Amino acid sequence: MKTTLAAAGALAVLVACGGGSTGSMSRPGMQSVVTSGTITAFGSVFVNGVRYDVSAATLKKNDTTVAQSGLAVGEVALVRGREDAQSGEGEAESVEVEDRVVGPITMIDAAGNQLTVLGQTISVTADTSFGPGITPADLTGLKSGDSIEVSGLPGSGGVIMATRIGRAESAEPLQVFGTVGSVDAAMHTLMINALTVDFSAANLSGFASGEPAAGDLVIARGTVFDATAVKLTATTLRKAQTDRDDQAEGGMVEEEGLITRFASATDFDVAGEKVTTTASTVFKNGTAADLALNVRVEVRGTLDANKVLVADVVEIEHIAVIGLAATVSGVDTTMNTLTVLGVTISVDTNTRFEDESDAQVHMFSLTDVKVGDTVLVRGYEHPAGSGMVLATRLVRLPPLPMMNVGVRGPFTASTATQFKILGITIDATSAKLFGKGGQSLTAAEFFTQAVGQIVDVRGTATGSTVTASMAIIDPQEDR
Repeated sequence: MKTTLAAAGALAVLVACGGGSTGSMSRPGMQSVVTSGTITAFGSVFVNGVRYDVSAATLKKNDTTVAQSGLAVGEVALVRGREDAQSGEGEAESVEVEDRVVGPITMIDAAGNQLTVLGQTISVTADTSFGPGITPADLTGLKSGDSIEVSGLPGSGGVIMATRIGRAESAEPLQVFGTVGSVDAAMHTLMINALTVDFSAANLSGFASGEPAAGDLVIARGTVFDATAVKLTATTLRKAQTDRDDQAEGGMVEEEGLITRFASATDFDVAGEKVTTTASTVFKNGTAADLALNVRVEVRGTLDANKVLVADVVEIEHIAVIGLAATVSGVDTTMNTLTVLGVTISVDTNTRFEDESDAQVHMFSLTDVKVGDTVLVRGYEHPAGSGMVLATRLVRLPPLPMMNVGVRGPFTASTATQFKILGITIDATSAKLFGKGGQSLTAAEFFTQAVGQIVDVRGTATGSTVTASMAIIDPQEDR
């Protein structure tokens, strides 16, 4: 959400320091800020495109103090500190991560890309990061009964869009972080979506009246879960802090999230918190007409007397329709680019950097990427029509066998039995072809139905040509 110059400058710091801390950098021009958003990189910590120095910060995960290595890319963090909006740099006083849910999987819906944990519905997308020990690093790497921790963004209807899923530690308490739907004062129970929380014997904290109320944002922890009754017996229950609690009128807030209530472009909620726009609000990557339920946005502005966020900027986050899984053929750290299958990939301060190779570099950045590395790139074409990609995620992977590659993107017709994605020639002569419903198609049917669609390809690469073994018209264009 910063200017191109500011973003490039902050990224240069990341590349130069290799993810290390540079110490305190207080200076004139910084102002107090509270930010909530997904951690995209370390060096120190990047959230919403801002590099926050954490050398003097308190770091916590699920109320436990941790080192920086205890945090992970893809987790949603609440950062309190100071920021220079012009340079895109800041310094954090505290960074707190609270998982939305920690517990056993009770249901997996592979077709719907969803799973259920402690009565909470979790949506898994191409933007979901997976922690070590989940192999393959997708929904198929999980099974019912697995104990996991989920960080994510709440959407309408209580569905959580997972930004990261990791395996829970054996002694880790069960946890749910969500909004209270109703309270039974006599029974000392409350509802968080489909979960009943019994707080009759819990240690309560943070509630002005001493008891939780409907609409409160709470964190419930316990060790006993009745899967049949979908009930958690809580040992602790506290009212959670939001990015608005510490800021007075006029305080600066920046938050990433899904639109959970939408009345109009001047009256909507992001993650349950009220936002309004004015005639001077700047919209990026879209217009006010693009706002709707479950649209993912970054909002930056100041609080009014009623703690409503008055937006200076609303950035509508791009959908990462491009996907490339292949070997790196070039890296240019000066230009902040790499080359994959002949496509130029650029990275910026909003790119999520992850290392799933054997090296497992925690403070992974572009400087760690070498020619010959296997990477997964998710992003979108930028500038439009250029054939270049701005990466929203860059993941280093273990080597793919026998030059196997994956390509996903908009279909462009070419010669018979061939088509292109971002200028990459796809030879589908011997490929198995499938439609949106997974039905087998003839070549004539595929080439007719794929026009204007997103296509997912698997095959082998020779230069920038891919010989496809499979091509499917992607039924989930918005992943």
